[in-house]
Amino acid sequence: MIQNMYKKREKFAYMGILFVTIVCALYVLFDPPSNNKQWLESSPLLLPIVFLLVIALRSRHHYKQVKDLSVPNFSRSITETNHLVIKKDTGIIPQLLCFEKSGAFIGVFKPTGIPFWLYPILFYKESLLQLFPVTFSFVTHDGITLFTCKRQGIKKSVLTIHNFKETVLGTYVQEEFKSLIHIKGSLLNEKNEPLLAIKTSGFSGDFTLKDDTGEVWAHFYNGRFPHKYTKLFRDLDNDIVEVSPNLSEHNKLLLLGTVAYLFMQKTTRG
Repeated sequence: MIQNMYKKREKFAYMGILFVTIVCALYVLFDPPSNNKQWLESSPLLLPIVFLLVIALRSRHHYKQVKDLSVPNFSRSITETNHLVIKKDTGIIPQLLCFEKSGAFIGVFKPTGIPFWLYPILFYKESLLQLFPVTFSFVTHDGITLFTCKRQGIKKSVLTIHNFKETVLGTYVQEEFKSLIHIKGSLLNEKNEPLLAIKTSGFSGDFTLKDDTGEVWAHFYNGRFPHKYTKLFRDLDNDIVEVSPNLSEHNKLLLLGTVAYLFMQKTTRG
């Protein structure tokens, strides 16, 4: 899966180069610069091509370095791991790939049942996904839907989290528009009783989630990634979330649904 991720990035970068090249060619064809000054003023049009070419070459380089590595799928349940490496996949519809830090692929967190009319909107700006009632699903490497998160609301995002039996595990409620930088919300159990106060810091998305007893449920610090695992995860941006091993399966699924949703917002904002 890591190999496929880098290949997709390379492919989409070359598709972007082709699109931008066509746009630039049409611009020059229908409104050609008449002198050297106008040609110079038009040169910034080439910057996206350079940027996309760098992405394509870097992705190709990363792919060559990991293509021969044998990375198995995660053999246990996601509830048995105490950390997640979360990486955004390439595509029109945003989705998050989840790995164990050894590189084993766990599964993908993605929107499901997207209506056809929403695709052009997401192609224009994927962060607009957060404005619509959407269902997110966590699908394991073997195709099993482990949990779903159904989002509703505008002024207040209400994320109802279900297990694979469609039993409600709890709810994450996030206050919108009250802060342009920080994300604040509350995690509630199935009886609507508060479990955790949620707050992420600034544009980095850092968080440490503690309950009333002081027990840390999850911790994320942007940029903190063990160097010994960078042979597999060769990007500069590697997000690793530490999760408490002491949580019940019920609370762990509830927490993972909330954390995955927070990262979906973080990656689409960027």
